[in-house]
Amino acid sequence: MSLAALFEKTNLKINFREINILEQYAELVLKWNSTRNLVSRNTNKEQINEHIFDCACITPLLDENEILDVGTGAGLPGIVVSILESKKKVTLLEPNQKKVSFLMHVQAELGLSNLKIEKGRVENLKKIKDKIIMTRAVMEPKKFLASLPKSSKKEFKIIMMVSEPKSDLGPDWKVRYFESEAQNLLQKKRGFLNITNNKN
Repeated sequence: MSLAALFEKTNLKINFREINILEQYAELVLKWNSTRNLVSRNTNKEQINEHIFDCACITPLLDENEILDVGTGAGLPGIVVSILESKKKVTLLEPNQKKVSFLMHVQAELGLSNLKIEKGRVENLKKIKDKIIMTRAVMEPKKFLASLPKSSKKEFKIIMMVSEPKSDLGPDWKVRYFESEAQNLLQKKRGFLNITNNKN
């Protein structure tokens, strides 16, 4: 299914220009995937469209203007968010240099001025200044929370893309689960964990 067809079936507000840029991004992922292993090797264009659409469904939860995408890989969801939320500042954090090179190419090719790309891992950061952390398929929620800089834990909200609801992440964390619009359309389990620190 095309990106335009996918978005037509949702409540997400998206215009022709944004669809066009997302299409260009999908083509870049497909082109570079054979040499960069950005997504699964045999992923086709329709599957890439589904990945992009799945990531777009996170945007209603992003109510702050400074966002950090941890372990972004091919730029999912960070590139998608930067296209759909052009007024927000999005930082992509990725440890793999080949993927970083791809992300920098995408940024230049698509003219994404609200995007910042950093090579590194979240566990090596001394402090996180962004108001929202988002992440997709990086690690289990408890492990991810344990990897965050302790000096920053009270200061931001975390949105994790998941396939199953989780409610107990320990006494320090308050968790709400939201089903994604992508779940019914893609016929796959899709949702988000909205995680905040109980001590805020």
